[in-house]
Order: sequence, then structure tokens, then C-alpha cells
Amino acid sequence: MTTTAERIAHFWSEWTDDAAPLHERTSYRMAADDFVKKFRVTPHVPEVVVLCGSTRFYDEFQQANYELTMAGKIVLSVGFYPHAKALHGHGEGVGHDSIEKVALDELHKRKIDLADRVLVLNVGGYIGDSTRSELAYAESVDKPIDWLEAQQ
Repeated sequence: MTTTAERIAHFWSEWTDDAAPLHERTSYRMAADDFVKKFRVTPHVPEVVVLCGSTRFYDEFQQANYELTMAGKIVLSVGFYPHAKALHGHGEGVGHDSIEKVALDELHKRKIDLADRVLVLNVGGYIGDSTRSELAYAESVDKPIDWLEAQQ
């Protein structure tokens, strides 16, 4: 009987083209699904958490992202902070009613689709219009919602 380490070493030789340097490898002879079936292992899939809240809370977004990442979660967050221009250089040219703002709000709803749960960064109890819209969407697709601060 072979050990797990031996089975994995054998898998690696089947999965990759060991003759070529890593950056030049083009063929992977065994897919990840085949690995799972062959070795009867269940891959760990981390929880995916999407952060929602006002972009004025830049520091809280960064802190939550850090804490969740260090806890082994995949974190989806905003990629643009229009309220944080003064401190972080974001926000130029994107108004609250602009085409870009509407597109960014829709993009964030697609992140909600990808997530296992939503974490609302409701600093001081604040929830703006975009966040309300995101929460309504999350509820409509049955995503669990957690809150940074207890709801008022």
C-alpha cells in the first residue's frame, strides 16, 4: 500500500510535464477533478465573502479585507473608492449619478452573486443608497448577511 505522500508525488508526475521548466510547461495531463476522484480527497474551498458599505469607510474596508483574508476567506470588495479621493487618490470624475457609478454598482451585485455571504460595513450605523440597493439584491438571491455593527 502506498502512502499519501507517494500517491501525491505520483499524481504530480502525471499532472505535469516535469521535463520542462515550470514557466514553459504547457501540458497538464491530469485535471484537478481527476485528482479529486483518483485520490478520494475533498479539496478545501474557502468561503467567499463580499464586503458592502459606503466607500467613505476606506480604512474599514481594508481592515475587514485583511482580517477575513488572514482567516482563510476569499474576499470580494470594491475596487474604487470615490469618497476617498483626498486621502487615497480615488474618485476623480465619478459622480453619484454617472454612468460609471451605475456600472460599478451593477458590478458589485455580480460580486454578490459569486459570494457565499455578505458582510455589511455599516460604520456608525450608516448605510447609503448603493448599499441599500446591494442589500435588497442580496436578500432577493438569499445570501446570508452579516453586519460589522449591530443593526439599530
